Amino acid sequence: MLCAYAILENGKKVLLHLALGSTEPGSVSSIDMTARGLEEPLLVIADKHKGLKKAAIEVFSHAFKQPCLSHKMRNILCKLPKKVEKEMKELVHHVLPQKDAQSYEEGLRLGHELIARFRDRHPSAIECLEEDLEECLTYLKFPQAHWRAIRTSNLLERTFGEGRRRTKVIPRFPTESSALRLLYATLITASQSWRGIRMTPDIWWELELLRREAFGESSQVVEKELAAV
Repeated sequence: MLCAYAILENGKKVLLHLALGSTEPGSVSSIDMTARGLEEPLLVIADKHKGLKKAAIEVFSHAFKQPCLSHKMRNILCKLPKKVEKEMKELVHHVLPQKDAQSYEEGLRLGHELIARFRDRHPSAIECLEEDLEECLTYLKFPQAHWRAIRTSNLLERTFGEGRRRTKVIPRFPTESSALRLLYATLITASQSWRGIRMTPDIWWELELLRREAFGESSQVVEKELAAV
């Protein structure tokens, strides 16, 4: 199954898509969503599944990309010796997610310092951190009030837990469609209790600046508009 949710302009979270998987699930589902009227989002958050990554590049070429940091952290930690895992987890948490940085540039600086410090001692883990550090810190470009909500795809991970609870008691589904219907009913019910994120005029303008940056519009135009408000 492939599932997607969206954060709307008013801050509300909604279930956006649920479909059966395939050999290229990301591309197929992304094309399907755009065919149903989805405009290109400002930000795409996903794990590093090859199909999802390919779809994000091909279908949502302008959008900012943010890997799920929970998945990223697990990928880094599995490359470390057990005896240093706890220590390194705390150190990496100062980079992914940032405990200290208040800006994207500061986050990069802290990340590069950690990479330089441990590159020789833990090369595999540090290579995993370094390969897409810039994308992993994309969320720091966004309004700080939204950081917690856009660092991971954990909202879906928690919702899947409810789906597993419902499906594990069924030995075998007669058809794929019957499984899809049950999961849809479970997920759409769970999504009704999702908490939205804060949206204010100032936050909206920050997002508008990012949107114009992503889609190639001049920031000078926005500055003039802000000055006129």
